[in-house]
Amino acid sequence: MRLNSYEVIPTIQKGMGRIAALLISGDEPYLSLSLADQVRAFYRENGFNERTLLEVDNRFDWGLFVNATQSLSLFSEKQIIELRFTSLPDRKAQIAIENYLNAPQEDLFLLISIPLLKSAQQKSKWVNAVDKVGIVSILYPPRLHEFPGWIFNEAKRRNLHLEKDAVDLLAQNNEGNLFSVIQELDYLALYYGDKKIDAENLRSALTQSSKFIAFDLSDAILSGDVDRINRIITIFEDEGEPATLVNFLLQKEIATLGEMLFSLEQGENMRQVLSKVWRNKQPLYQQALSRLNLRRWRNIMKMVVQIDQAIKGQIKENPWNAIRRVAFAISGKRLLSLSAVARVR
Repeated sequence: MRLNSYEVIPTIQKGMGRIAALLISGDEPYLSLSLADQVRAFYRENGFNERTLLEVDNRFDWGLFVNATQSLSLFSEKQIIELRFTSLPDRKAQIAIENYLNAPQEDLFLLISIPLLKSAQQKSKWVNAVDKVGIVSILYPPRLHEFPGWIFNEAKRRNLHLEKDAVDLLAQNNEGNLFSVIQELDYLALYYGDKKIDAENLRSALTQSSKFIAFDLSDAILSGDVDRINRIITIFEDEGEPATLVNFLLQKEIATLGEMLFSLEQGENMRQVLSKVWRNKQPLYQQALSRLNLRRWRNIMKMVVQIDQAIKGQIKENPWNAIRRVAFAISGKRLLSLSAVARVR
């Protein structure tokens, strides 16, 4: 059967004895690792106390797999045999898996993890062999409109109670970065347990997170709030945070704004361009776009180089001043001069 990740465990619970194998296929590491972890934990709780992990590359000896699947005796423990592929299975691998699944062992569960299969590859004979006696789960990263639902489900798994505005805030500020979201959720689960968390609570809870403060900086830059920009950058500087963190955020926002400006130049209307970012962030991007044109954007791109040079010590300037200069430029304000000091609180 073909199932998405959230259907796998409930399905195994209902028909554990009839499921001989699970094939996990995907290119997003967290999704594959998370599902495999959940499945292993479930089978351990149900008496599968042995596990054999086989890392498969193009030099793998398939005799090891055959021996592992045939060495069970009357007194053997139930076990999981895990095939972890670094690339898609070749013909030799496919035949070995097909041969085993023709007569799978009752006390053995086969867990297979591979990179993402293309649509045509999902119809191959060996995948269908898994489908007949087990589960095939093709894992795609959540799309923009699916991301809040994915966050909600991950929070639920951690017994976290996030209000809709808190889920939306996490979605907006992490923009598809699954590992980043998981870090935030694990932090919340550790310190806030089963308390209900709305957007205001979330901001308060993550006040000590430099990454989260950086997203406040993003909003300040897009809205053109120079005082807030300077205040947040000063916090980073005073606390000894690496300038590379904010430099990365700046470059991400500049790249996004550049793509949007080019789209406008090519004839797309503002509504079409803004549809490419989160709805709650659209007014902020519209404000920034109203202050910029391609000529100014190209000048800002040149200024970003000075941040890298300052961080690497290639020019004699405080990197934080170079960051301020770029952030102020995006905000449409007068630029700081080279090596200018801005310590206004």
